Amino acid sequence: MTKSVFVTVGTTKFDDLIDKVDSPKLFSILLKHGFNKMIIQIGNYGGIIENSLPYDDNNNNNNNNNNNNTSNSSTSKFKSLYFDYKPSLSQFMKDSDLIISHAGSGSILESLENNKPCICVVNDKLMDNHQKELADKLSNLSYILSTSPASLYETIGTKLDEYLKNRVYLDKSIHQKAQQQFATSLSNQFKLKNNNINKDNTKTSSSSSSSSSSSSSSSTTTTTSKKQLKTMVVLGSGGHTTEMFYLLKKVDKNKFNPITYVLADSDKRSEDKIKIEDTSSPIIKKIPRSRNVGQSFFKSIFTTLIALFYSMLLVFKEKPDTLLCNGPGTCVPLAVSVLLLRWLRIGKDSKIIYIESLARVNDLSLSGKILQHVSDWFVVQWPELLSKTDSSNVSCINLFFETF
Repeated sequence: MTKSVFVTVGTTKFDDLIDKVDSPKLFSILLKHGFNKMIIQIGNYGGIIENSLPYDDNNNNNNNNNNNNTSNSSTSKFKSLYFDYKPSLSQFMKDSDLIISHAGSGSILESLENNKPCICVVNDKLMDNHQKELADKLSNLSYILSTSPASLYETIGTKLDEYLKNRVYLDKSIHQKAQQQFATSLSNQFKLKNNNINKDNTKTSSSSSSSSSSSSSSSTTTTTSKKQLKTMVVLGSGGHTTEMFYLLKKVDKNKFNPITYVLADSDKRSEDKIKIEDTSSPIIKKIPRSRNVGQSFFKSIFTTLIALFYSMLLVFKEKPDTLLCNGPGTCVPLAVSVLLLRWLRIGKDSKIIYIESLARVNDLSLSGKILQHVSDWFVVQWPELLSKTDSSNVSCINLFFETF
């Protein structure tokens, strides 16, 4: 009987984790816990895989056994396979008995949604390591088991059994209720705007024509409620894109339509995700990335200005009724473009809707700190952040976990 482990680093580069899992020492530890197979998604790994075999989509993995680099690794007792990327990791998660994941919100959420136990390995070398916030929070709530690369072997050896016995499962009813709450609240943001317009119209109308004015107001409300709202959705690599599609699940696609997806021109993974999640004929637009990982602040000034230029052209051309974003750096120049065109009275009076990432538990992201002051509706997912925002229209809606 096969009992398997799936390891994923998502869209990130996490060499420390891959070095730890591509090891006979881990194979031995996992064997003691009854696991006899592991599939590793290595991402943009910079090293050399020495102890695992290349994954073959046709399951013909044994034809690599004569390779000198792997002949002493995968054995009849434990088989370890690897690949870099696939458009979807969903089936690998469904087929596994245990998931070892980096601390990205997207991978964690997909693990929990598939009801799989998850060991979350935090990359402690990242600057501004907000992923640790989420990993520690969910570990304290017993949804996952949080660790670091250096402590991975010890965590599995001493804590895995207790975690498997006591772990908390994702309550899908909470998840579905929160998705509906977000969808309803999003629609209400536009109803409030329409109601304000109608009130202004009523005030300016004469009392002698109140009956006619009331009828006109009612007609206006009916018309605007049926009006389609052109929606621009900003995606970002990894967890941002995964979270955004969870947010969109119950949004009224008849009202918020058409949807234009905007992503960085180097973000191939989000483009793959669109094609999986949106089976219609999705509209996809790309802009230059504002700042690459590891890029110096000085160089990022120029790349951000370039991104702003292309964002203004896109917003002016598309003229969206709403800009929907959840934290990737790409959303900042787009939001600034909406504001500039609004101030210049060019195009539509677009609404900016910002949802802070689930990974932000204790402090706002840089995008959140900037856009909280200009968003028409600002949403956080953890109550700890309510006191950290100055937004005049803020809500707390956690898509997955009961927080109050």
